[in-house]
Amino acid sequence: QELGLEEIYVLGTNCADNSPTPTAAKNFISEGIGLKDQESVQGYEFMQDFRVHVKTGDSYVKKPYFCLPGTIATSAISTSCLSCFDYTNALADVVVGYMGAPLDGNMD
Repeated sequence: QELGLEEIYVLGTNCADNSPTPTAAKNFISEGIGLKDQESVQGYEFMQDFRVHVKTGDSYVKKPYFCLPGTIATSAISTSCLSCFDYTNALADVVVGYMGAPLDGNMD
């Protein structure tokens, strides 16, 4: 059926950093990152500099992916992430979110 549109754009949104449960997220912060004061944590992201950036108040704690204990992955990473290839965003005209965005060089 003709829609009468001259152009159509595909918009993608990122699904990232989803822990399967709140308990798994807390364990990731305490056991994986090594932070005991979980109340100060506002969020965490897996960034393109191969480190996890954990926001705590006005600062960040950063830990390289490869320093995380292997045992933390089983409980902290959602099973849906193990089969994600992000085809929708790879084919999108515009993707909204931080993935693939340039890393601010001033962030250390």
